[in-house]
Amino acid sequence: MSYRQLMSDIKNNSIKSVYLIYGSETYLIDKGLEALRNAVVTSFPELNYTQLEGEKLDASEFLAACETFPFGSDRRLVVVRDLGVLKSKGDGEEATAPGKDAQPFIDVVGNISDTTCLALISYGGIDKRKKLVNELKKHGAVYEFDRIDRDELAQWIRKGLGKSGKSIGSRELDHFINSIGYLDKNGSKTMYDVENEIKKLVGFVGNSTDILMTHIEAVVPRNIENDIFKLINACSEKDVDRSLRLYGDMLLEGENSFGILGLLSRQIKNMLEVSELYSKRFDAVSISAKLKLHEYTVKLCIKYSSSIKRQVLQSAFRKCLDTELSIKSGRMGERLAMEMLLVGLFE
Repeated sequence: MSYRQLMSDIKNNSIKSVYLIYGSETYLIDKGLEALRNAVVTSFPELNYTQLEGEKLDASEFLAACETFPFGSDRRLVVVRDLGVLKSKGDGEEATAPGKDAQPFIDVVGNISDTTCLALISYGGIDKRKKLVNELKKHGAVYEFDRIDRDELAQWIRKGLGKSGKSIGSRELDHFINSIGYLDKNGSKTMYDVENEIKKLVGFVGNSTDILMTHIEAVVPRNIENDIFKLINACSEKDVDRSLRLYGDMLLEGENSFGILGLLSRQIKNMLEVSELYSKRFDAVSISAKLKLHEYTVKLCIKYSSSIKRQVLQSAFRKCLDTELSIKSGRMGERLAMEMLLVGLFE
């Protein structure tokens, strides 16, 4: 179920006894939990609100928290963060550690008191095959909050700017969304990052009510390295329109085709070297020191090379070299050569 559904249920006072809220969008999880707490814990929060860390949570402590009666209120809220028995094997030691049997937790959920609202919060994925998950669905509600799509993001940004008396045009909004990197496939940004960028933008424009391109470019400066990785990502997804648009944007920003090609070749070479060391269990810090690359670049290489086979990366690097030769020899113009390269880079 969606974030909007949760907020609607809370607003209509249709609050369940048990919730499981999980996913990668930490901002939505935190906001949903905050709304739930405000609705359930109406008095004496020090007595009617309990938060437990699930990584090493003992079943008896879990049971005791859920069986405690509220004080001066109809309900109390028990929040458990990152319960180990919801994770699949390999997600952490606690998922398979002795004594972490899920049955005691299942028994508590199946017999939850009417005076307790239980919220299990997981920042990340869970194993949906777990019996506990089915029990949670049976007795309560399960919500997965992952990254929102482009249309929702656009609405959210417009609303956020509108609260500060600012408006933004479609072209400027599109540029802002592309610049902040929230929608990058392998990106790790959350709505917290988007909120920070909006605050920076609002602070920068001051009394002006209209958000202009110059405002966005001043607040969210272009990073050519990020642009190259976005280009690599678009090419790997066979998204020709996005690849050519990113290339065109870089040209408009003052980059030249030969320079873009050089950066593209270098990053693909970096991805090959980083992925080889990473496969040998070197961490980002060690790889950074060994290859004399910035740790941020290493992390980007790890992230973007994870979905591309090594042979495909090697082929792409050779194509870059062939394109460079074609341009230097005059056999092909820079722009045409680059566009042909981007269309078939990871074929």
